[in-house]
This record gives sequence, structure tokens and C-alpha cells, in this order.
Amino acid sequence: MSDPQPQPLQEEEEEDPNLKLPFFPPPPPFYQHFTTENKSRLKEIENEAALDTLTEDDSAAKLSAEQILALPTELRCLIPPSPPADDQEFKVFGTITIAKGSDSFQKTMQWISRTLAVDYTLTGWKYEQLYPSTDASSSASASIDRQRYLFRFLRSILVAYIELLGIVAINPTSEHKDQKLKDILTMVTNMHSLINEYRPHQARETLILEMQRQVERKKREIEGVRKMEERVGEVLEGFGREVSGEKSEESGLNEEEVVLGEDERRSEAQKEMWRALEETLAQ
Repeated sequence: MSDPQPQPLQEEEEEDPNLKLPFFPPPPPFYQHFTTENKSRLKEIENEAALDTLTEDDSAAKLSAEQILALPTELRCLIPPSPPADDQEFKVFGTITIAKGSDSFQKTMQWISRTLAVDYTLTGWKYEQLYPSTDASSSASASIDRQRYLFRFLRSILVAYIELLGIVAINPTSEHKDQKLKDILTMVTNMHSLINEYRPHQARETLILEMQRQVERKKREIEGVRKMEERVGEVLEGFGREVSGEKSEESGLNEEEVVLGEDERRSEAQKEMWRALEETLAQ
């Protein structure tokens, strides 16, 4: 029996370039709708809607939800969504928050209260603010003397601690002991809240200090470059004087000796420049 003849290999089909996927995914197709023509069409529709519905101050009203849904897809993408309400909840990295921001300090105080209640340490303690509100909408936020309140809380804590020692010395199981501990904890948390209000000032001062350090560092670098420039200039000037002084001596030498002399002088000049650079950078 004769051996079966090997079948010729099929030529590999050329790979379709359309099947090659890019390294990064393509952008969403919405950007294709942001054209001058679509913007003009949307502007005309908004002007027509404004003529039909004018507010009391003769300002153009925005498109309603029904009008936006009736728009073509290429025009509907041009209208940005309305911002969320202040009390609307949404998730950020898996954490539920609200648009106006969450008060992490209040949450921390609630956690402390629950922890103390679970451990039966101070049952029923709740945080109470003992100083005027410092919200941006409050008129007292600009006139409040935080340092004065901090000193008040500090003196009150010292007095309350002395009273606590007297209570414990007389009757360690007295109910007044727990109440005094609650008062001390309330004043300590109020001091903590007041100190946190200095954070924006601390951030501003830290930024100013860092910028001053950068300016000083740049000045030192510029001064170092100037010193290096002067040092290199002195080296080159001295090298030029040596070359001009030795030219007269080389008139009686042959060509090979002249070339060797130039190489040595060039090498010495390079060494001097590197030495000057190291001295400048080491300062």
C-alpha cells in the first residue's frame, strides 16, 4: 500500500482588521451628538418653549420633563441632568451619603453613645452642643470666640474632675458619679468639635508653608546654578590663558607633541569643570 499523500496546508486566511479590538474601549457614542447643528436646534426649541411659558420676571422657563422626553435622542443627550436635591441619598464607593454632605461628627457621637450604652458604661448619654452654632448661615459664626470657649470648657472639666474625686471618695457607687462623668464627656466632645473647626485654617497655613518651602528651594537651586556658572567661567578663563601662554612654547615642537599637549589640556579643563560642579552641588 502506498503511503497517503500529505494534503497541502490550507493557506491561512488574512485576519480581518475590523475584528481587532483596540486596547482601550471606544468612547460612548453620545459625544457624536454634540455638534453645532444639534446645539442650534436645541436652542430654537428652548426659545419656542420660552415664548409659550414665561415666568413673572420674564425669564425663559426650562423644558419640562414631558418636553425633554419628546425630543429626539440626539437632542436629549445635550440637556444635562438636574442636580440632586440636598436631602437626596446616593452611594459613593458603597457608602450612602447625601448631596449637602454628611455630618461625620454627629455620626461619631451617636456611635459613642451606642457603644457606651452597650457596655453599660454611661447609659443614656447623648451629645449636646454647649456653644453657639458656627454654621455658615448663622450670624454668630463670624463673631464666636472659639479660644474663649475652649478655656471655659477646660476650666469646667478641671472643676468637674475635682468634684468627681470628692463623690467617689465619699460613695463610689453614687448615682451622681455617672452624671458627673456624662458632664465631663459632653465638655470634652464640645472641645473636640471646636478644635475641628480650626482644620480649614490649619490646611491654609500648611499650604502657605509648603509654598514658601518650594520658593526657598527654587532660590537655592538658582543660586547654585549661578555659582556653578561663575566657577565654570573662571575655569574656562584660566584654561584660555594657559592655551595662549603655551602657544608660543609649541612653535618649536613637532605635530604629535602639539596634539598630545592639547589633549592633556582638554582633559584637565574637563576635570576642573567637573570638580567645580561637584563643589557647587555639595553646598
